[in-house]
Amino acid sequence: MEILGLVDVPLDLLLCLAATVLIYIYGRWNYNFFKKQGVPGPEPMYSFGNIIGPNFGHDLYAWSKLYGSVFGIFFGRSPAYVISDLEILKEVMVKSFDNFRNRTVVPVPYPLNLGLVFLEDDAWKRVRNTISPTFTGVKLRRMCGAINDCAKTLTTNFSKVMGKNNRVNMKGYFGAFSMDVICQTAFGIKVDSQTDFNHPFVVHAQKLFRPSKLAMAASVLSAVVPVLEPVFNKLGVGVFPPKDVAFFEKVTGEMMQQRRNDTTRRQEGTDFLQMMMDASIEEGQDDSNANGQTVKHSVRHLSTEEVVAQCILFFIAGYETTGSTLSFLSYNLAMNPDVQERMYSEIKEILGNEGHNYDNIGKLKYLDSVISETLRLYPPGFVLDRTVCETTQIKGLTFTKGQNIFIPVMAIHRNPQLYEDPDSFKPERFEDQDKTMAFQAFGFGPRICIGMRLAMVELKVALINVLKAVRFERLPDTPEVLTFAQNSNVLQTEKDIMLKVTPRC
Repeated sequence: MEILGLVDVPLDLLLCLAATVLIYIYGRWNYNFFKKQGVPGPEPMYSFGNIIGPNFGHDLYAWSKLYGSVFGIFFGRSPAYVISDLEILKEVMVKSFDNFRNRTVVPVPYPLNLGLVFLEDDAWKRVRNTISPTFTGVKLRRMCGAINDCAKTLTTNFSKVMGKNNRVNMKGYFGAFSMDVICQTAFGIKVDSQTDFNHPFVVHAQKLFRPSKLAMAASVLSAVVPVLEPVFNKLGVGVFPPKDVAFFEKVTGEMMQQRRNDTTRRQEGTDFLQMMMDASIEEGQDDSNANGQTVKHSVRHLSTEEVVAQCILFFIAGYETTGSTLSFLSYNLAMNPDVQERMYSEIKEILGNEGHNYDNIGKLKYLDSVISETLRLYPPGFVLDRTVCETTQIKGLTFTKGQNIFIPVMAIHRNPQLYEDPDSFKPERFEDQDKTMAFQAFGFGPRICIGMRLAMVELKVALINVLKAVRFERLPDTPEVLTFAQNSNVLQTEKDIMLKVTPRC
């Protein structure tokens, strides 16, 4: 084929060049989206955008320092906002919640995709309303005894290593404690993972929070080429390993069947599983049939698969977050012995010899401040997200239907305009201050973490028991500043927190 009658170029070469140009244009299409709006942001990588690895959450924090409280990134080729502006977040998370009611959907295996965190619209609302009564004060009072039993075992285990081992892995002990609490409060079973750190429950739960490099790569490719998502799902490659999800599905299913077969007695609804099973079928009004007989109509609120999904989610949400937070708490106490002693004095002064329970632990205001400050510095869920359900304008910005919004919690919690000297540990900043949008450790608004109150009870009961018996002390190599793991769905330290445990008396 001649071009301008001068050069004879083969047709195949022209087609190849044209295809190359079109592919290049396609790969960069829409990358001027934010520039048109005057919104800053990092330069996207061809086709992949800014989602290029497991360091995403930490990248958002770093980018927030460079580009401010509102900037844009690309999830593959799709534009997404990153927002830490509190006025905008108030609209997104509270005032205009219905327009941002869903979270960003990530590929998860069945039946975990039926878990509350992954549900949308009416399904989310139905399941949320159904399980919310599970976390009322009345139900938490019933669970408090089981939590206290686990905390006593934790204290005993710490006492056993005093004077024998100068280097104690905090995550090992606190992670096992949180697993025991979940098993008892969720399923009414004792697994004693505090004695066996390699218990199958612990091993499978840990894998859920340490996705493989292949899983992370598949997640990135799914974002860039959405049609690949079902392929990776079929291959069993995802952020949540299907084998580990299947383990908890099998265990939960077996326990549900065992309870249904137990006709000799009805389980008392004191654990999460039984309360879910009770919520799955509720009796309606009595009616009379044609023969004048009274008939009860049952209304099914949760399917069996939905019950299983919430229980698996309970494992995922409860194990890693609580264990990590307690590890961060012990680190802060070791690094700030004056805070540790003030906490102990408050426990001794207010509780004395009185046994602690759901009601009186609320009197420990300084303890609450220490926990809040730890969660501010080290929020387990350090990135939140929302999806735009209806195109909305806020402060001159247009949020288009289907667009993703990411909320960098670390950037909010360590913003010097919101917290003076934000990188320092100062519990007193929460003593006379109500939680506002500037505190996002559990999220905010209608989609705030449903298990927040239970998590706070666990943290408080564990610390009360442990601090009565031991002190946490730093080691010569305890770092002044913690560094964080990159390939994790929640905030984890790069190296395990190792401390010295000494007797209090």
